[in-house]
Amino acid sequence: MGSECITFEGSSFPTPIASPSSSKTLALVGNGIYDTEIHYLQIKFYAIWAYTEPDVALHLTKWKGKTEDEALAEDSGFFESFCQAPVEKLFKLVIIKEIKGSQFVTPVQSSVRDRLAYADKYEDEEEEALDNLVEFFQKKAWLSQGSIIFLHWHSQKHLEVSVSMEGEAAVPKTFEYTVENENVVRGILEWIIGPCSLSPSLLKSVAEHTLKLL
Repeated sequence: MGSECITFEGSSFPTPIASPSSSKTLALVGNGIYDTEIHYLQIKFYAIWAYTEPDVALHLTKWKGKTEDEALAEDSGFFESFCQAPVEKLFKLVIIKEIKGSQFVTPVQSSVRDRLAYADKYEDEEEEALDNLVEFFQKKAWLSQGSIIFLHWHSQKHLEVSVSMEGEAAVPKTFEYTVENENVVRGILEWIIGPCSLSPSLLKSVAEHTLKLL
C-alpha cells in the first residue's frame, strides 16, 4: 500500500491509504483548493485531499449512470448523500499560505454555527463543542506552509483532529483532539464537502471520481 502516489499543488500522497483506526482501506476520491480573492489577487490557502471507503458507492446508487454535471447540479442531493453515507472519511488539508490556527478555525466555527442555527440545532452543547475546537486551534499559533490538518470521521458521531506542523504526511494512529457532538461533527463535514463546500473544485473532483466507483 502507498506505492501509487499522485501530486497536487506541490504535495504528493498515496492512494489508497490504510485507515488509521481499522483494517479498512480508504480510496482517494478527490482533491481541491480553498482560495479567495484579496485585493484583486486570488490567494490559495490550502489544498484538500478527500479519502473514503470505496463502499461509499453502495450509498450513492441513485446516481449510477448520471453525469458529473447532474451530480453537481443545485439541489441534486448528491453531496448530502455523500455526507450521510455511514462510511469512514478522512480529509488532509495541506497549508499553502501560512495562517494562524485561529484564522483557520474561525470560518469553520462561523459556518457550522450558522448552519446549525438555521436548522434550529444550535444549543449550549453545540456552542461548547465549537468553542473547544476553536481553543484547540488557537494553541497552534502559526500553521506554516506544508503543515497538514487531518480530519478523520471514523463514524457519523466522532471527528478526530490532528495537526502536523512539520508536514509529516503519514496519517496519525493517535489523534490530538476528538469532537463528539454529532451536530457539530456533521456540520464540519458539510463545511468541507456539503453542497455549499468551501471548495467548489473539491466538489467537482469528488463528483468525478466517486461516480466512477458506481
